[in-house]
Amino acid sequence: MKKKHVIMIVMALLLLIALLQLDRANLLYSMKQIPLWIVILLFSFQVLTQLLINLQFHQVAKLCKISLSFRDIFYINSQGAVVDAITPGVKFGGEVTRAVQISRIGNCTGAQGAAMVALQKLFSLSTMFIIFLFVAGYLVGEVWWLSTGIMQILVYGILLLSLLFFLGIFLKPHPIKAYLQMHSASSFKWLERVKVFLIELLSQVENARKNKRVFVMLFLLSFFIWLLYPVKMYFLAALFYPGANIIHVMAITFAAYMVAMLPIFPGGLGGFEGTMTGLLVTMGIVISDAAVMTIFFRFVTFWFVMLLSVMYVMLYKVVLKARKRNCGLD
Repeated sequence: MKKKHVIMIVMALLLLIALLQLDRANLLYSMKQIPLWIVILLFSFQVLTQLLINLQFHQVAKLCKISLSFRDIFYINSQGAVVDAITPGVKFGGEVTRAVQISRIGNCTGAQGAAMVALQKLFSLSTMFIIFLFVAGYLVGEVWWLSTGIMQILVYGILLLSLLFFLGIFLKPHPIKAYLQMHSASSFKWLERVKVFLIELLSQVENARKNKRVFVMLFLLSFFIWLLYPVKMYFLAALFYPGANIIHVMAITFAAYMVAMLPIFPGGLGGFEGTMTGLLVTMGIVISDAAVMTIFFRFVTFWFVMLLSVMYVMLYKVVLKARKRNCGLD
């Protein structure tokens, strides 16, 4: 058994033990505290989030000059979301699935499909790291284990290096592409494939920069999408803890997502829940309330999305099959 699988099993068992040790009466009471209007509101916000993510992908497809309808994008992202749920950390499997489906449905090369996915990921992750840079500054003063000098250097070092990487790609795509093109082909096939992919990605960034209005709009859309997550969490936090600070809630939400990105847990499961529950307790929320908030938030933003994705993939295939039958292609 691989080491990462052992870690996943241990973390899952620890989470299960922690939940079993909770006062079940308090847990049930906490669940009953969530009114129906909050449930409907959070599900509505999540549907809006998914529509905006698909809109962003659709705009990126236009920038990359890949012909995909909004319905096709929705199908591709739904397939990717299902794969995301079973792959660890940064969800590499989901991105590969999206790239393959884009190249197949959009009639483009694999490198173009991968570049389109990577371009959307660049917009999304760069804005996330910018937000988390400010969030980390807040957490340093609130969480004791982040107050040490070593941890501050580590956290800010990773964030700043990540931001420099994104800035380099967005601000200097042409020099980086020229540097890659100057070097001769590698004897390693996988290195050559990486090089082709990076050149294609940098070309797409250059094209995107020419349309400044859409370029800026995609950045703003990324910020709005990410900020919807702490807004959803804030409605829950304010319900259980009326004095909840929106900045503190934002910091907790993004800290949990950063931990979920570590390539250990499938879909970030375990790491996300443990981090969010623990940080909510530091706000003064009792552990049963914190556990219910985390579980419900995770259901809305993860399991609900996966359920919708599975349903849409099935519906898409049924409709596609019916159309083929009507056209006499089946």
